[in-house]
Amino acid sequence: MPKVWKKGKKSSVPFPEGSVVIIGAGHFGTRAVKVLRERGSKHLWVVEKDEKALAGITGLGVERILAEGIPFLADHAGLLPPSTIIVPALPVHLAFEWLRKALKRDYRRRRIKVPSPLKSLFPHTWEGSEGSLLVSYADFRCPDDCPEPADHCTVTGKRRGKPMYGLIEDVTLPGYRVHVIRSRQLAPGLGGYSVGELKGLLARVESGGGSKWLVGTACKCHGVVSALEIREKTAEL
Repeated sequence: MPKVWKKGKKSSVPFPEGSVVIIGAGHFGTRAVKVLRERGSKHLWVVEKDEKALAGITGLGVERILAEGIPFLADHAGLLPPSTIIVPALPVHLAFEWLRKALKRDYRRRRIKVPSPLKSLFPHTWEGSEGSLLVSYADFRCPDDCPEPADHCTVTGKRRGKPMYGLIEDVTLPGYRVHVIRSRQLAPGLGGYSVGELKGLLARVESGGGSKWLVGTACKCHGVVSALEIREKTAEL
């Protein structure tokens, strides 16, 4: 039976060093469990709000938690060792949504649409959900098991320019600050980032005071950028 978490309550589950927390139990989350188990990962956790989907996750060494992924992560980030790896397997920009929930109550926050001039800075772009921007070197669906070579595309064989996370980091847009979390490969076609990197994002945004932010998550080939405006509660948005 999965462990059930109720919003606002801390889990009593210990998360040891080396834990991997997969947020979502759909196609990508299920694949992540399979791949990581085959690679010998010992501390796997899957967080999913859909009990039926969670029931499809089986196997020794896999803990299942019935909960909404982003609120769970927001409530438990302080309990997770900084080295804990988060694998996003939801159709949303997980790091950005986590940031919105994790910001101190002293801040007012407002999601804003990514400015249209950014589209010209990337090889291919698509409108994402709620004003975000999807960016990529590819205009096709990549194979699930792409090993993400350092300098070229496995499908076309063409050389790749600066990694996508680097392209986003280089964005200069008047009035905006930029922070990028790099998604690192755990296995071919499977990436994640550490809780420590999420906390670094939060600390930087909070220390920046009232400002507009472009928050990106990207690997070498693909990424997503979302925009946020924050103000201290004494100021108006």
